[in-house]
Amino acid sequence: MYIAQNVIHSIIASLIVECAIISWKIKAPPIKQWFRILVIFLPVISFPLYQLISPHRGDPYFRLNSLLDSNRWFFLEIWGGISVLFILIVIILLTSLIFLLQELIPIIADVIRKGPESDENIVIQETDELTELKLSKAFEGLPLERNAVEIIEDNDLTLFSTTGLSPKIYVSTGLINTFNAEHLNVALAHEIAHIKRSRRPILIIAYLFRIIMFFNPVAMFEFRRLAQEEENVCDRMAVMMTGKPNILIEAVDMLRSSSEGGDSEKSKGLDSIISAVENYSHDIQLINRIEKIKNYNQEDTNGWVIPFCLTATFIVLLNYYIV
Repeated sequence: MYIAQNVIHSIIASLIVECAIISWKIKAPPIKQWFRILVIFLPVISFPLYQLISPHRGDPYFRLNSLLDSNRWFFLEIWGGISVLFILIVIILLTSLIFLLQELIPIIADVIRKGPESDENIVIQETDELTELKLSKAFEGLPLERNAVEIIEDNDLTLFSTTGLSPKIYVSTGLINTFNAEHLNVALAHEIAHIKRSRRPILIIAYLFRIIMFFNPVAMFEFRRLAQEEENVCDRMAVMMTGKPNILIEAVDMLRSSSEGGDSEKSKGLDSIISAVENYSHDIQLINRIEKIKNYNQEDTNGWVIPFCLTATFIVLLNYYIV
């Protein structure tokens, strides 16, 4: 019952949230995040909350008067005798498998690979004068010190940050050689935004609920949209820090060009299909970032609390009558 209602409540919540975002013309990525987190948070607690309020909620009498009774259509047969319940089980198993292969195992492998004995991402201890000059120009106007940036030996355009008590930003030699000082400036600002945002870990909290709903395809989809919105939020913060939206657009577009170049060696079979899908998805995300940067001045962040509360209340009330 929990799994079935969790999935159904997620679908309902997702539809209501999308309608709310469109109806109230919510464009700002940080506000969209708060709406989308409802889809991940509410279905986790709704079933035990409803059962606490009404222990007889699952009884036949309540189901007969509900808006939707899952038992009525779970055993409907379609496509030559295949039940709806069987299709739901297959979707749940596939979603769980995707979670295992694409999220859980890569995270564990990444932790192991980047352990104390790992030699990946070798940090360059000494850099030439030209590199230091370019970095010093890139630091201008940013709340960033030189010792917070590490340079790694990598020809790819690589840039990432770590959080914690001593956050670091890692920049590849390929990125430094390809980007000019202004491009580096906005790119570093984007990573500074990630570090600042880590102090309000909305994504970490959302991911904990996402783990609880590892079987839920809607939760998987919504969490990935949350992560995409996080990139848009950091782009907004980078523009506010630097005042260079056009330069940031150029930097993101250069990342697009780099990813389109890809590996010179083409993989075959299933690997090539997976690689093509991943590259296409990454390219779509970068295009989305560029569009958001172009229009960020038009995004209003005021007056969203009442719509948010109304949306959450409507989801809770409606899902109570869906069993």
